[in-house]
Amino acid sequence: MKKIFGYILLLALVASCSSSSKLLNSGNYEGAINKAVKKLKSNKQNDKEIIVLEEAYQKANARNQERVTFLKKEGKPDNWDEIFSLYSKMKHQQEQVKPLLPLHIASQHRNANFVVVDYDDEIIQAKKNATEYFYAHALSLLEKNNKTDARKAHCELEKVKSFSSNYKDVDRELILAKNMGTSFVLFKMKNTTGVPLPPTFEEELTKISLTDLNSEWLQYHTNTVSGLNYDYTILVNMKNINVSPEGLKETNFSETKIIPDGFQYILDAHGNVKKDSLGNDIKQPKTKTIVCSVTETDQSKKAIIAGTLDYINNSTGQLMKTDPIASENFFEHRSLEAFGDINALTPATKAKLGNRPVPFPSGFDMLLQAGQTLKAMVRKIIYTNKNILY
Repeated sequence: MKKIFGYILLLALVASCSSSSKLLNSGNYEGAINKAVKKLKSNKQNDKEIIVLEEAYQKANARNQERVTFLKKEGKPDNWDEIFSLYSKMKHQQEQVKPLLPLHIASQHRNANFVVVDYDDEIIQAKKNATEYFYAHALSLLEKNNKTDARKAHCELEKVKSFSSNYKDVDRELILAKNMGTSFVLFKMKNTTGVPLPPTFEEELTKISLTDLNSEWLQYHTNTVSGLNYDYTILVNMKNINVSPEGLKETNFSETKIIPDGFQYILDAHGNVKKDSLGNDIKQPKTKTIVCSVTETDQSKKAIIAGTLDYINNSTGQLMKTDPIASENFFEHRSLEAFGDINALTPATKAKLGNRPVPFPSGFDMLLQAGQTLKAMVRKIIYTNKNILY
Protein backbone atom coordinates (compact mmCIF):
# COMPACT_ATOMS: atom_id res chain seq x y z
CA MET A 1 0.00 0.00 0.00
CA LYS A 2 2.85 2.35 0.84
CA LYS A 3 4.46 1.61 -2.53
CA ILE A 4 1.21 2.39 -4.36
CA PHE A 5 0.76 5.63 -2.45
CA GLY A 6 4.36 6.56 -3.20
CA TYR A 7 3.84 5.86 -6.90
CA ILE A 8 0.69 8.00 -7.00
CA LEU A 9 2.49 10.80 -5.19
CA LEU A 10 5.37 10.56 -7.66
CA LEU A 11 2.97 10.84 -10.62
CA ALA A 12 1.33 13.88 -9.02
CA LEU A 13 4.70 15.53 -8.53
CA VAL A 14 5.72 14.77 -12.11
CA ALA A 15 2.44 16.19 -13.40
CA SER A 16 2.84 19.34 -11.34
CA CYS A 17 6.34 19.88 -12.69
CA SER A 18 5.60 18.98 -16.33
CA SER A 19 4.26 21.38 -18.93
CA SER A 20 0.83 20.78 -20.48
CA SER A 21 2.44 19.86 -23.83
CA LYS A 22 4.66 17.23 -22.19
CA LEU A 23 1.65 15.77 -20.40
CA LEU A 24 -0.22 15.67 -23.72
CA ASN A 25 2.61 13.94 -25.53
CA SER A 26 2.92 11.35 -22.72
CA GLY A 27 -0.75 10.43 -23.02
CA ASN A 28 -1.77 12.06 -19.74
CA TYR A 29 -4.66 13.93 -21.31
CA GLU A 30 -6.44 14.66 -18.02
CA GLY A 31 -3.26 16.18 -16.60
CA ALA A 32 -2.75 18.25 -19.75
CA ILE A 33 -6.35 19.54 -19.54
CA ASN A 34 -5.95 20.52 -15.89
CA LYS A 35 -2.65 22.28 -16.52
CA ALA A 36 -3.87 24.16 -19.62
CA VAL A 37 -7.15 25.24 -17.99
CA LYS A 38 -5.24 26.61 -15.02
CA LYS A 39 -2.99 28.71 -17.26
CA LEU A 40 -5.82 29.93 -19.50
CA LYS A 41 -7.80 31.17 -16.51
CA SER A 42 -5.15 33.83 -16.09
CA ASN A 43 -4.49 34.40 -19.79
CA LYS A 44 -7.07 33.40 -22.43
CA GLN A 45 -4.84 34.68 -25.25
CA ASN A 46 -2.20 31.98 -24.76
CA ASP A 47 -2.39 30.24 -28.16
CA LYS A 48 -0.02 27.45 -27.16
CA GLU A 49 -2.15 26.43 -24.20
CA ILE A 50 -5.40 26.68 -26.21
CA ILE A 51 -4.01 24.33 -28.88
CA VAL A 52 -2.82 21.85 -26.19
CA LEU A 53 -6.20 22.02 -24.44
CA GLU A 54 -8.09 21.45 -27.69
CA GLU A 55 -6.05 18.36 -28.59
CA ALA A 56 -5.99 16.90 -25.08
CA TYR A 57 -9.75 17.43 -24.71
CA GLN A 58 -10.52 15.70 -28.00
CA LYS A 59 -8.16 12.79 -27.35
CA ALA A 60 -9.41 12.30 -23.80
CA ASN A 61 -13.02 12.21 -25.02
CA ALA A 62 -12.15 9.83 -27.84
CA ARG A 63 -10.35 7.44 -25.48
CA ASN A 64 -13.15 7.52 -22.92
CA GLN A 65 -15.85 7.06 -25.56
CA GLU A 66 -13.94 4.13 -27.04
CA ARG A 67 -13.78 2.50 -23.61
CA VAL A 68 -17.51 3.11 -23.01
CA THR A 69 -18.38 1.54 -26.39
CA PHE A 70 -16.33 -1.56 -25.56
CA LEU A 71 -17.86 -1.93 -22.08
CA LYS A 72 -21.37 -1.66 -23.46
CA LYS A 73 -20.66 -4.20 -26.19
CA GLU A 74 -19.13 -6.56 -23.64
CA GLY A 75 -22.47 -6.48 -21.85
CA LYS A 76 -21.29 -7.38 -18.34
CA PRO A 77 -23.60 -5.91 -15.69
CA ASP A 78 -20.67 -5.06 -13.44
CA ASN A 79 -19.33 -2.74 -16.20
CA TRP A 80 -21.91 -0.07 -15.39
CA ASP A 81 -19.87 1.28 -12.49
CA GLU A 82 -16.94 2.03 -14.80
CA ILE A 83 -19.27 3.40 -17.49
CA PHE A 84 -20.75 5.76 -14.90
CA SER A 85 -17.24 6.89 -13.92
CA LEU A 86 -16.23 7.49 -17.54
CA TYR A 87 -19.30 9.59 -18.35
CA SER A 88 -18.84 11.53 -15.11
CA LYS A 89 -15.21 12.18 -16.02
CA MET A 90 -16.15 13.47 -19.49
CA LYS A 91 -18.77 15.77 -17.98
CA HIS A 92 -16.28 17.08 -15.44
CA GLN A 93 -13.72 17.86 -18.13
CA GLN A 94 -16.39 19.60 -20.18
CA GLU A 95 -17.41 21.69 -17.16
CA GLN A 96 -13.78 22.70 -16.71
CA VAL A 97 -13.60 24.07 -20.24
CA LYS A 98 -17.06 25.65 -20.67
CA PRO A 99 -16.40 28.82 -18.61
CA LEU A 100 -13.43 29.60 -20.89
CA LEU A 101 -15.35 29.35 -24.19
CA PRO A 102 -15.04 30.69 -26.75
CA LEU A 103 -11.28 30.39 -27.07
CA HIS A 104 -9.74 32.13 -30.08
CA ILE A 105 -6.43 30.94 -31.57
CA ALA A 106 -5.07 34.21 -32.98
CA SER A 107 -2.10 32.59 -34.74
CA GLN A 108 -4.49 30.31 -36.71
CA HIS A 109 -7.32 32.82 -37.12
CA ARG A 110 -9.95 30.45 -35.71
CA ASN A 111 -11.83 29.46 -32.61
CA ALA A 112 -10.81 26.25 -30.89
CA ASN A 113 -13.15 23.32 -31.51
CA PHE A 114 -14.84 22.06 -28.35
CA VAL A 115 -17.94 19.91 -28.80
CA VAL A 116 -20.31 20.25 -25.86
CA VAL A 117 -22.36 17.13 -25.17
CA ASP A 118 -25.22 16.54 -22.74
CA TYR A 119 -24.08 13.50 -20.74
CA ASP A 120 -26.83 13.68 -18.12
CA ASP A 121 -29.08 10.95 -19.54
CA GLU A 122 -26.14 8.56 -19.97
CA ILE A 123 -24.92 9.29 -16.42
CA ILE A 124 -28.38 8.77 -14.94
CA GLN A 125 -28.87 5.48 -16.79
CA ALA A 126 -25.41 4.16 -15.95
CA LYS A 127 -25.91 5.10 -12.29
CA LYS A 128 -29.29 3.35 -12.27
CA ASN A 129 -27.90 0.22 -13.88
CA ALA A 130 -24.87 0.15 -11.56
CA THR A 131 -27.08 0.60 -8.50
CA GLU A 132 -29.37 -2.25 -9.56
CA TYR A 133 -26.41 -4.53 -10.30
CA PHE A 134 -24.56 -3.91 -7.05
CA TYR A 135 -27.72 -4.32 -4.97
CA ALA A 136 -28.74 -7.57 -6.66
CA HIS A 137 -25.21 -8.96 -6.57
CA ALA A 138 -24.84 -8.03 -2.89
CA LEU A 139 -28.03 -9.94 -2.04
CA SER A 140 -26.77 -12.99 -3.92
CA LEU A 141 -23.50 -12.82 -1.98
CA LEU A 142 -25.38 -12.64 1.31
CA GLU A 143 -27.29 -15.78 0.39
CA LYS A 144 -23.99 -17.71 0.47
CA ASN A 145 -23.97 -17.10 4.23
CA ASN A 146 -20.22 -16.85 4.78
CA LYS A 147 -18.03 -14.07 6.10
CA THR A 148 -15.90 -13.54 3.00
CA ASP A 149 -18.89 -13.00 0.72
CA ALA A 150 -20.71 -10.95 3.35
CA ARG A 151 -17.75 -8.55 3.44
CA LYS A 152 -17.84 -8.28 -0.36
CA ALA A 153 -21.59 -7.68 -0.16
CA HIS A 154 -21.05 -4.89 2.36
CA CYS A 155 -18.58 -3.20 -0.01
CA GLU A 156 -21.08 -3.38 -2.88
CA LEU A 157 -23.92 -2.11 -0.70
CA GLU A 158 -21.73 0.85 0.22
CA LYS A 159 -21.50 1.59 -3.51
CA VAL A 160 -25.29 1.36 -3.74
CA LYS A 161 -25.51 3.82 -0.85
CA SER A 162 -23.14 6.21 -2.62
CA PHE A 163 -25.29 6.11 -5.77
CA SER A 164 -28.65 6.33 -3.99
CA SER A 165 -28.71 6.81 -0.21
CA ASN A 166 -32.31 5.59 0.17
CA TYR A 167 -32.30 2.78 -2.37
CA LYS A 168 -34.80 0.11 -1.30
CA ASP A 169 -33.73 -1.39 2.06
CA VAL A 170 -30.01 -0.77 1.59
CA ASP A 171 -29.54 0.33 5.21
CA ARG A 172 -31.05 -2.89 6.57
CA GLU A 173 -28.95 -4.99 4.21
CA LEU A 174 -25.82 -3.07 5.21
CA ILE A 175 -26.45 -3.95 8.87
CA LEU A 176 -27.07 -7.58 7.92
CA ALA A 177 -23.86 -7.75 5.88
CA LYS A 178 -21.90 -6.09 8.67
CA ASN A 179 -23.10 -8.57 11.28
CA MET A 180 -22.66 -11.54 8.97
CA GLY A 181 -19.15 -10.49 7.92
CA THR A 182 -17.83 -9.58 11.38
CA SER A 183 -15.90 -12.10 13.44
CA PHE A 184 -16.85 -11.86 17.10
CA VAL A 185 -14.34 -12.87 19.75
CA LEU A 186 -15.29 -13.66 23.35
CA PHE A 187 -12.63 -13.21 26.04
CA LYS A 188 -13.26 -15.26 29.17
CA MET A 189 -11.57 -17.17 31.99
CA LYS A 190 -11.77 -20.73 33.24
CA ASN A 191 -10.55 -22.04 36.59
CA THR A 192 -9.39 -25.66 36.26
CA THR A 193 -7.27 -25.65 39.44
CA GLY A 194 -9.94 -27.01 41.76
CA VAL A 195 -9.27 -24.05 44.05
CA PRO A 196 -12.54 -22.19 44.73
CA LEU A 197 -12.32 -18.47 44.12
CA PRO A 198 -14.68 -15.63 45.00
CA PRO A 199 -16.77 -14.43 41.99
CA THR A 200 -15.26 -10.95 42.35
CA PHE A 201 -11.83 -12.41 41.56
CA GLU A 202 -12.80 -13.54 38.04
CA GLU A 203 -14.78 -10.35 37.48
CA GLU A 204 -11.69 -8.29 38.29
CA LEU A 205 -9.43 -10.35 36.03
CA THR A 206 -11.83 -10.03 33.08
CA LYS A 207 -11.89 -6.23 33.37
CA ILE A 208 -9.49 -5.87 30.46
CA SER A 209 -9.81 -3.27 27.72
CA LEU A 210 -9.71 -4.76 24.22
CA THR A 211 -11.81 -2.22 22.33
CA ASP A 212 -8.78 -0.55 20.77
CA LEU A 213 -7.96 -3.89 19.11
CA ASN A 214 -11.28 -3.87 17.26
CA SER A 215 -11.07 -3.52 13.49
CA GLU A 216 -13.59 -3.24 10.68
CA TRP A 217 -14.34 -6.96 10.68
CA LEU A 218 -13.16 -8.09 14.12
CA GLN A 219 -14.85 -7.31 17.44
CA TYR A 220 -13.66 -8.34 20.92
CA HIS A 221 -16.13 -8.76 23.79
CA THR A 222 -15.34 -9.31 27.45
CA ASN A 223 -19.01 -9.82 28.34
CA THR A 224 -21.31 -12.22 26.55
CA VAL A 225 -24.01 -10.60 24.43
CA SER A 226 -27.17 -12.67 24.49
CA GLY A 227 -28.12 -14.18 21.14
CA LEU A 228 -24.75 -13.48 19.53
CA ASN A 229 -22.81 -16.41 18.08
CA TYR A 230 -19.11 -15.99 18.82
CA ASP A 231 -16.68 -17.18 16.17
CA TYR A 232 -13.68 -17.40 18.47
CA THR A 233 -12.98 -17.70 22.17
CA ILE A 234 -9.83 -16.42 23.81
CA LEU A 235 -9.67 -18.40 27.03
CA VAL A 236 -7.51 -17.68 30.05
CA ASN A 237 -7.20 -21.23 31.34
CA MET A 238 -5.98 -20.99 34.95
CA LYS A 239 -4.23 -24.26 35.81
CA ASN A 240 -2.27 -23.32 38.91
CA ILE A 241 -3.30 -20.90 41.65
CA ASN A 242 -1.20 -21.00 44.77
CA VAL A 243 -0.54 -18.83 47.81
CA SER A 244 2.41 -19.82 49.97
CA PRO A 245 2.24 -20.02 53.79
CA GLU A 246 3.19 -16.90 55.70
CA GLY A 247 6.96 -16.99 56.17
CA LEU A 248 8.40 -15.60 59.38
CA LYS A 249 12.14 -15.82 60.13
CA GLU A 250 13.80 -14.30 63.17
CA THR A 251 17.53 -13.69 63.48
CA ASN A 252 19.14 -12.57 66.77
CA PHE A 253 22.53 -10.90 66.99
CA SER A 254 24.43 -8.38 69.10
CA GLU A 255 26.68 -5.48 68.28
CA THR A 256 29.22 -3.87 70.64
CA LYS A 257 31.20 -0.65 70.77
CA ILE A 258 33.93 0.69 73.06
CA ILE A 259 33.22 4.26 74.17
CA PRO A 260 34.95 6.81 76.54
CA ASP A 261 33.94 6.57 80.24
CA GLY A 262 35.69 9.43 82.03
CA PHE A 263 39.23 9.01 83.41
CA GLN A 264 41.19 7.42 86.26
CA TYR A 265 44.30 8.43 88.27
CA ILE A 266 47.60 6.58 87.92
CA LEU A 267 48.81 5.29 91.27
CA ASP A 268 52.33 4.41 92.32
CA ALA A 269 53.37 1.24 94.15
CA HIS A 270 52.27 2.75 97.45
CA GLY A 271 48.79 3.64 96.22
CA ASN A 272 49.47 7.34 95.89
CA VAL A 273 48.55 9.41 92.83
CA LYS A 274 51.51 9.92 90.61
CA LYS A 275 52.66 13.44 89.77
CA ASP A 276 54.17 14.78 86.59
CA SER A 277 57.24 17.08 86.49
CA LEU A 278 55.05 20.08 87.17
CA GLY A 279 53.42 18.49 90.15
CA ASN A 280 50.09 17.76 88.49
CA ASP A 281 48.13 14.53 89.05
CA ILE A 282 48.62 12.01 86.30
CA LYS A 283 45.37 10.54 84.90
CA GLN A 284 44.35 8.46 81.83
CA PRO A 285 41.13 7.99 79.82
CA LYS A 286 38.79 5.21 80.86
CA THR A 287 36.54 3.26 78.39
CA LYS A 288 33.64 0.86 78.60
CA THR A 289 31.98 -1.57 76.23
CA ILE A 290 28.31 -1.08 75.40
CA VAL A 291 26.09 -3.80 73.95
CA CYS A 292 22.83 -3.84 71.96
CA SER A 293 20.91 -6.98 71.11
CA VAL A 294 18.91 -7.00 67.86
CA THR A 295 16.04 -9.17 66.67
CA GLU A 296 15.66 -9.07 62.88
CA THR A 297 12.35 -10.35 61.53
CA ASP A 298 11.87 -11.26 57.85
CA GLN A 299 8.28 -11.70 56.62
CA SER A 300 7.55 -13.28 53.24
CA LYS A 301 4.62 -14.58 51.21
CA LYS A 302 4.14 -15.46 47.55
CA ALA A 303 1.16 -15.85 45.21
CA ILE A 304 1.27 -17.38 41.75
CA ILE A 305 -1.21 -17.70 38.89
CA ALA A 306 -0.20 -19.84 35.92
CA GLY A 307 -1.91 -21.40 32.96
CA THR A 308 -2.39 -20.90 29.23
CA LEU A 309 -4.01 -18.42 26.87
CA ASP A 310 -5.97 -20.55 24.40
CA TYR A 311 -7.38 -19.48 21.02
CA ILE A 312 -10.38 -21.62 20.08
CA ASN A 313 -12.30 -21.72 16.79
CA ASN A 314 -15.85 -22.18 18.03
CA SER A 315 -17.23 -23.52 14.75
CA THR A 316 -14.74 -26.40 14.62
CA GLY A 317 -13.72 -26.65 18.27
CA GLN A 318 -10.10 -26.49 17.11
CA LEU A 319 -7.43 -25.15 19.42
CA MET A 320 -5.75 -22.68 17.09
CA LYS A 321 -2.97 -21.49 19.37
CA THR A 322 -1.91 -21.67 23.00
CA ASP A 323 0.57 -19.53 24.92
CA PRO A 324 1.86 -20.13 28.46
CA ILE A 325 1.11 -17.39 30.97
CA ALA A 326 2.29 -16.93 34.55
CA SER A 327 2.36 -14.14 37.10
CA GLU A 328 3.84 -13.97 40.60
CA ASN A 329 3.35 -11.50 43.43
CA PHE A 330 5.83 -11.31 46.32
CA PHE A 331 5.39 -9.80 49.77
CA GLU A 332 8.62 -9.13 51.65
CA HIS A 333 9.09 -7.03 54.79
CA ARG A 334 12.08 -6.72 57.16
CA SER A 335 11.89 -5.20 60.63
CA LEU A 336 14.36 -4.74 63.52
CA GLU A 337 13.89 -4.41 67.22
CA ALA A 338 16.78 -3.30 69.46
CA PHE A 339 17.28 -4.20 73.15
CA GLY A 340 20.03 -2.31 74.98
CA ASP A 341 22.11 0.72 74.11
CA ILE A 342 21.39 1.55 70.45
CA ASN A 343 24.61 3.60 70.37
CA ALA A 344 26.41 0.26 70.04
CA LEU A 345 24.85 -0.31 66.61
CA THR A 346 26.62 0.37 63.34
CA PRO A 347 25.12 3.13 61.14
CA ALA A 348 23.82 0.49 58.69
CA THR A 349 21.97 -1.40 61.41
CA LYS A 350 20.71 1.78 63.07
CA ALA A 351 19.20 2.91 59.72
CA LYS A 352 16.91 -0.14 59.73
CA LEU A 353 15.45 0.67 63.10
CA GLY A 354 11.89 1.96 63.20
CA ASN A 355 10.42 -0.79 61.04
CA ARG A 356 7.97 -2.98 62.89
CA PRO A 357 6.34 -6.22 61.79
CA VAL A 358 3.21 -5.58 59.70
CA PRO A 359 0.12 -7.70 59.09
CA PHE A 360 0.47 -10.17 56.23
CA PRO A 361 -1.69 -9.36 53.15
CA SER A 362 -4.54 -11.77 52.54
CA GLY A 363 -4.13 -14.46 49.91
CA PHE A 364 -7.01 -12.92 47.95
CA ASP A 365 -5.31 -9.50 47.81
CA MET A 366 -2.05 -11.09 46.70
CA LEU A 367 -3.80 -13.02 43.94
CA LEU A 368 -5.51 -9.83 42.77
CA GLN A 369 -2.13 -8.12 42.47
CA ALA A 370 -0.75 -11.08 40.53
CA GLY A 371 -3.89 -10.89 38.39
CA GLN A 372 -3.14 -7.27 37.43
CA THR A 373 0.27 -8.32 36.12
CA LEU A 374 -1.36 -11.27 34.35
CA LYS A 375 -3.89 -8.97 32.64
CA ALA A 376 -1.12 -6.82 31.16
CA MET A 377 0.66 -9.94 29.92
CA VAL A 378 -2.53 -11.37 28.38
CA ARG A 379 -3.36 -8.12 26.61
CA LYS A 380 0.13 -7.98 25.09
CA ILE A 381 -0.20 -11.55 23.79
CA ILE A 382 -3.65 -10.83 22.30
CA TYR A 383 -2.26 -7.77 20.52
CA THR A 384 0.69 -9.79 19.17
CA ASN A 385 -1.64 -12.54 17.90
CA LYS A 386 -4.36 -10.31 16.47
CA ASN A 387 -3.58 -11.32 12.88
CA ILE A 388 -4.44 -14.99 13.42
CA LEU A 389 -8.14 -14.06 13.70
CA TYR A 390 -10.04 -12.97 10.60
